[in-house]
Amino acid sequence: MLIICTGPETFLARQKVRDLVSAYRQKHDPSGTSIENLEQETSLQDALAKLGNLGLFAAKKLLKYENLLAGITASQIKQLSKALISDANQTIVLTYEDKAPTKKTLESFPKELLFVYQYEELNNQELAKWIVERCRHYGLTSNPSQELIRLHGSNLWAIETSLQMLRALGDMDLIDRTHEAENQVFSVIDDYFKQNQTWREKASTLDAAELLPLLMSQLLNWHKIKFDQAQGVHPFVQKKLSSAKLIDAEEKTLDVMRALYASRSSLSQNQEIVQIF
Repeated sequence: MLIICTGPETFLARQKVRDLVSAYRQKHDPSGTSIENLEQETSLQDALAKLGNLGLFAAKKLLKYENLLAGITASQIKQLSKALISDANQTIVLTYEDKAPTKKTLESFPKELLFVYQYEELNNQELAKWIVERCRHYGLTSNPSQELIRLHGSNLWAIETSLQMLRALGDMDLIDRTHEAENQVFSVIDDYFKQNQTWREKASTLDAAELLPLLMSQLLNWHKIKFDQAQGVHPFVQKKLSSAKLIDAEEKTLDVMRALYASRSSLSQNQEIVQIF
């Protein structure tokens, strides 16, 4: 069996992956020993080798991949289709795909062995309904739909984060202020990657404890993308950073590491830390 979860609404697609794994555990294997998380080892050869190789104690097994079908050729599609048929529905191959497979690719698999969950971006009415459902899930009695849409538009990742903050803090004004602070931090990071001359002046006004971990994270993501190791990096971040060109990127990353260390060790204050990187 092949199950494909894809976007363009990546939050819902990835949520479906989590829900399917949870449902599998409840139905087939509460211990989770027959579930293989292979996102970092995604390859068609790996899937072909594992199909049909049933575990000793599990009635089924689940292979969880990421972008298994990316760049797949016609010959490879035939191989995978044949392996799924031979597997006789003993194995569930679950894959999250950044890019939805073509109709021609999907038609190459037996209908009875293929399940596709494709999530389009939500319109305003669907978005408001989704927020209400998530509020109910978190036990929130208020309906902050309009405020969250104003803050985040249709970005479900950001809306979900705000809902979790509301559950913990219960203060929409605090979320407003937090969102404004985050915007300032990410504005500096954007300027840093663009090497705009104003980034250092802006950075000096921010709390290094808030700026540096995020900047370090984005630099590490940039390196992952550069070396084609971006599994697990959010698609929006991949798209944004893939066009960034950093001169002396390794040295810059080391400088930020030093600044982060100086900040956490109380060796330097904000103004001094900014000069380090």
